[in-house]
Amino acid sequence: MARSTDGLIEAVYLFDRTFVWAVQWHPEMSLYADENSRKIFEAFVGISKI
Repeated sequence: MARSTDGLIEAVYLFDRTFVWAVQWHPEMSLYADENSRKIFEAFVGISKI
């Protein structure tokens, strides 16, 4: 729905939903310090025991 001048997605829209939650998140910056970030990162890339 919206992009910055460098092409980064800034806003999303789903026409059939009344609520959408989108975040920009960099798990690679917190995966070693935060257990939840590590779990999400592992699930996303399909590996375990980072």
